[in-house]
Amino acid sequence: MRIRGQGSGIRGEYIFLAIMLFFCCSTVVAAADVNELIFQGADYHYKGNLEKAVSSFEQAVKLDPENEYAHNQLGILYGKKDEFDKAFREFLTVADIDRQNTFAFLWLGILNLRKGEMNQAFEMFNKIIQIDPNSADGYYFLGTIYNFRRNPVMAIEYLKKARNADSGEADTHFRLAKAFHNADMIANALLEYNKTLEIKPSYTKALNEIGWIYYNTGKKEAAIDQWKKTLKINSKDSDAVLNLAKVYNDFAWDAFTSGGRKDALKYWQKTLNINPDNKAAKYYIEKYGSGK
Repeated sequence: MRIRGQGSGIRGEYIFLAIMLFFCCSTVVAAADVNELIFQGADYHYKGNLEKAVSSFEQAVKLDPENEYAHNQLGILYGKKDEFDKAFREFLTVADIDRQNTFAFLWLGILNLRKGEMNQAFEMFNKIIQIDPNSADGYYFLGTIYNFRRNPVMAIEYLKKARNADSGEADTHFRLAKAFHNADMIANALLEYNKTLEIKPSYTKALNEIGWIYYNTGKKEAAIDQWKKTLKINSKDSDAVLNLAKVYNDFAWDAFTSGGRKDALKYWQKTLNINPDNKAAKYYIEKYGSGK
C-alpha cells in the first residue's frame, strides 16, 4: 500500500538534490573556468601578448571578483601598457579584499612614487613592514624615500634593514652605499659599493661612484681605471664618458700651465677619443695644435 503523499515527498527530495547538484557543478565549472583563464593569461603574458593576457585576466575577475592573483596580474599588465590609473585601481581592489597583501601595497607605493605622492607612498611601504617585519622591499623603499628627503641617518637605518633582510640584492647595497656616501662615511660607502659589484659585476653605477671616491682622495689613475671598466661594459655610459673627459681635460690643463704643451695636447686628444663633441678639448687642440 502506498502511503499518501509519499510520491510527492520523494519528488521533492529529488528536486532538492538536483538543485544542490546544479549549484555544486556550477561552482566547480566556474572554478575550473577561472583557473583555465588564469593559466591562459599567464601564458600570454609570458609570450609578450599583453592584450590577450589582459583579456584573460579580465574574464577571470568577472567570474571571481575576489581573486587577488588575477587582480594583481591585471595591475602589472596595465602598468606595462602605461595605463597607470587602471593599474592603481586593481592593486587597490586587492588591498580592499586582503589587508595583508603586501604585493598590492608594494605596487600602490610604487605608483604613488611615480605620481610624486611621496607621503602616500611612504604610508604604503610602512604598511608592508608592519605586516611583514622582514620585508626587504618595504625597508628598501622607505630608505629610498628618506634618501630623497635628504635624511641620511634614517636612510642608512632602513637600507641596512633591507640589506639584512635580503643581502643578495645588488640594488639594496648600492642604495646603502649612496646613503653612506652622502653622509661622508666613505669607508662604509666603499664597502657597500664593492659588495654591490660582488653580487653584480656589471653594475656600472657602483663602478662610477667608486671612481669618484678614488678621484676625490687623490687616486686619479685608479679613478680612470674604474671609469674605463664601465666603458668596457657599456661604451655609451654617459657618466663614465663625462667623468673621463673631465679628468683628461684637468690633466691637460695642468700639463699646459706647467709648460708641457705636448702632454696637454695628448690629454685633450684622449678627451676627444671618448667624447668627440667636447668643446674645451676641440678649442685647445685647434688653438695649440702642432704647427701653431
